[in-house]
Amino acid sequence: MKILLRNIRKKLFKVITILVILGIVFSPSSALAWSGKGHVIITRMAVKLLVDDPSTPAELKAILIEGLGNKNKLNEFEAYINNTNNLRMFDAGLDSFSVRPDDLTASKSPIPAFGINEPLTHYLDTEFFNLDPARQNFLPDGSNKINPTDLPRNPKDKRYLEGGFITFRTEQSYKSLVESLKENYSNDQVFLWIGYLSHYIADSYQPFHSTIDYQGHQCPCNQKREKKHNLHGDLEGLLFEDGSEAGKKNREKFLQYFNQTISRLSENKKQETIDPYLAVVDALLSGYDYLPMLCRAGEVALGKEKLDANLWFNYQEKIADKEISVLQVKAERMAQSAVKLRSLIIQAWNDAQAKKVH
Repeated sequence: MKILLRNIRKKLFKVITILVILGIVFSPSSALAWSGKGHVIITRMAVKLLVDDPSTPAELKAILIEGLGNKNKLNEFEAYINNTNNLRMFDAGLDSFSVRPDDLTASKSPIPAFGINEPLTHYLDTEFFNLDPARQNFLPDGSNKINPTDLPRNPKDKRYLEGGFITFRTEQSYKSLVESLKENYSNDQVFLWIGYLSHYIADSYQPFHSTIDYQGHQCPCNQKREKKHNLHGDLEGLLFEDGSEAGKKNREKFLQYFNQTISRLSENKKQETIDPYLAVVDALLSGYDYLPMLCRAGEVALGKEKLDANLWFNYQEKIADKEISVLQVKAERMAQSAVKLRSLIIQAWNDAQAKKVH
């Protein structure tokens, strides 16, 4: 009987993942916070941190490796990052589920828990929560940034219908992952919720997901342009699409910065309790601080026709007493989201085991 159920589960998972891949390949493109490849990198790194950690329970490691489909992926980051072909093809399991929410955005998939559709779950236009209507917009100097206390922890607040639901959707995804691990419905469902949790956490670390000016159209570099340029897209996928020699060198630097940040953040082995909602609020508001810099980078890199990718990624300035480039911002924010995801996955596992006991 157990063998029969296992075979049924495997066949069902194959059907699900084939449908996911078809949806990803053939659906209209949507706003990908770090590009599809970026979301996969973040997910794989979180898995690598857990698999390489001797304290991670063997059962959880087995689930994660099954979700990857191929354990060798954990040692192939350089090759994966430098492959500029087939950018919208993703393997079944954790890879495809980590990008699936963007494809649900294209189809405006409903989220019954909040009475909204998927597109609202990827961002928070934080300026909507300024009490002064005159400050409910983006200014290039970042002066309309809100305080964490300006955000009511109440999804029924009507401002979220305009501002976005990423805080609540991330929290819901975390709770669903805990429930899936606790009830052991199937590993397939665990893969789905890890993928979704990864996606929303990663979105929250993308600076342009924290502002109403999500494409950078209010930046000075866009003010006199008849056709506004989308700086959001430049921060997302441009690095992984650039087949030039300069693009290759920038990817090498990206991986160096990414790994350095992973190593630095991983030095603290102490597992602290994380509130998924508050983690997203913190990520959004810390990301907002980079928006003025990204506006200035656009001023330097944006020509009459198109943006110079090399100038864009290597633009740097001092923020909080640290010289940092746009490329470093991208690498560090992605690394931060991977480490946060790692912590949330092991916390979800522990929460699920605790609930099983009771």
